[in-house]
Amino acid sequence: MTRTRTVLAALLATLTLPAAAGELTFTTGLDYSNGKYGTSKNSETWYVPIVAKYETGPVTLKMTVPYLHITNAVVGPDGEPVAGSGCGGTESGMGDITASAGYMLLDGTQNGLLVEAVGKVKMPTAENSCLGNNKTDYAVQFDFAKAFGATTGFATLGWKNMGNSNLDDPFYATLGVSYKLSQTTSLGVAYDWRDRLSSERDPISEMTVFSSHKLTDVWKLQIYAVKGFSDSSPEWGGGVMVSRKY
Repeated sequence: MTRTRTVLAALLATLTLPAAAGELTFTTGLDYSNGKYGTSKNSETWYVPIVAKYETGPVTLKMTVPYLHITNAVVGPDGEPVAGSGCGGTESGMGDITASAGYMLLDGTQNGLLVEAVGKVKMPTAENSCLGNNKTDYAVQFDFAKAFGATTGFATLGWKNMGNSNLDDPFYATLGVSYKLSQTTSLGVAYDWRDRLSSERDPISEMTVFSSHKLTDVWKLQIYAVKGFSDSSPEWGGGVMVSRKY
């Protein structure tokens, strides 16, 4: 969904108990996706994010700085290729930076339910129009998580304001579940949906299967695979992310 995309939302922003003291986490990795996005040409996208997340008490602050290498597609308002349009050739460079602030409304002490309200802003920092949409977008979302023994269900419901744009303001959602195999390893699946940006485009619809492994007390490894079900989603994709907590 965004190229902070819901893949990263599910894997990097899974709700946890509030940090009692300030806690800083850096995440990076490599994401690949492939699809035609409603055109006759195949598009490949390589995405490298640098994500900084700071947590203190109920507050979480996060910033994502992306690097993109993309062929035969215009990158849309969320950093994904836009169905039905294309730049042609290959473009590389920095994409649009996204910043967010979250506040934990429920911390799990009541019925084990965690609820976080998040506000986001995507800034038009891309090096050219093939790597971003040159618009400032805003979003508000609510993230939910609840554990049932070794199984945790999680969900997101949000709405995005496309700003000064001819695109519609879409709702978006994620629904997923993860299972804790051990103290260090979890497996899960998530479904991502976002409403269409215009009458000519499909909604985003895709499924992600992921695994998260805690390497040490401060290092975490996450791998995932993605299958798309609409012209606005990749035919397939996948990636690996590494996080380091300070």
